Amino acid sequence: MNIDLSYLEDITGGDKEMMLEMLTLFIEDIPVQVELIRIAVEEKNMKALSTESHKLKPALQYVGFNEMYELVKKLEVVGKSGGTPEQAEKLMRALTQQTKESLPLLKKTAEKFS
Repeated sequence: MNIDLSYLEDITGGDKEMMLEMLTLFIEDIPVQVELIRIAVEEKNMKALSTESHKLKPALQYVGFNEMYELVKKLEVVGKSGGTPEQAEKLMRALTQQTKESLPLLKKTAEKFS
């Protein structure tokens, strides 16, 4: 799992303090959003799955989590197209695993800015 902060650097103008602030927000927000997606999958609520997946995509783009972004994009499509709960569950397992792997990397990266 790689972190590509080039987009975040572009939108902050390279302001390290602002980058740290945004990284901190993402570290707090990403697990909350992933949990909302998990609940939608568990409840087989495809509308909520689509909505919550859509909300998470920008944060993943800002920090360059491209693999997670692609998974969330697929979850959004499953929710919009009325995909099967099994498809959603499979993607959710992968998203959970990637979240576990990526958040420590994001925290370590944020520490470099403090």
